[in-house]
Amino acid sequence: MANRLKTLLKDGQPAIGSWITFTDPYSVEMMADIGFDWLLIDTEHVPIDRQGLRTILMCMHGSSSVPVVRLASNSLDYFQTALDLGARGVVVPMVSSRADAIRAVRSSRYPPDGVRGFAPTRASRYFQDLDQYAAGANDDIFVAVQIETPEAAANIDEILTTEGVEGIYIGPSDLASFMGFPAQLGHPDVVAAVDRLMKKAVAHSMPFGLPTWSQEESMSYVQKGAQLLTVGSDLLYLANNARRSLS
Repeated sequence: MANRLKTLLKDGQPAIGSWITFTDPYSVEMMADIGFDWLLIDTEHVPIDRQGLRTILMCMHGSSSVPVVRLASNSLDYFQTALDLGARGVVVPMVSSRADAIRAVRSSRYPPDGVRGFAPTRASRYFQDLDQYAAGANDDIFVAVQIETPEAAANIDEILTTEGVEGIYIGPSDLASFMGFPAQLGHPDVVAAVDRLMKKAVAHSMPFGLPTWSQEESMSYVQKGAQLLTVGSDLLYLANNARRSLS
């Protein structure tokens, strides 16, 4: 089955997702059944281990939401775990140069295009679809890199032109922090930096996006050309509704 996220982006459509931070099967299954185009599973800033990731991906089985994992780092073992367990894409944090981007792409691909080790146990339905998976995995897996440092912003052209990078996901919070404005996403310098990154992505015809926290914010970025968007998270939905109910 074709990767629906890649199809949407190729067709120029926005792909609306959300964040997964819980491993509880009820929670994951509920989020996967809502109808988001994709769900971004956060293993960078959330304590989701390999077994937790396996549980999440099992609970998403059969969902129309494409499972994408934000890796803990740009390290080969994290790619192999996520992809072998059945993730259809990765978002790679702290990519600040062409070399970083090349490493991310190669870690997502089997030889000769990359260096991913071959053991797609769950991804190949426990070897039932092994030949089919092996033949299509390099084209099927979606690879986006996260732009969240001043170095990445300075090197954005070379990152955007790295073969195999299929999207960029802007990290405004880290970018603001590294620029010396922690938690100040509305600071004029941060806003200008994010705007420049978006314009660069448009100029290179590269799908881009960033985390948003309301429908209005998300749609404002869609109007600027963003396609790779998340709205809220399972944790945010729970916290906001609990606070609203209590008040």
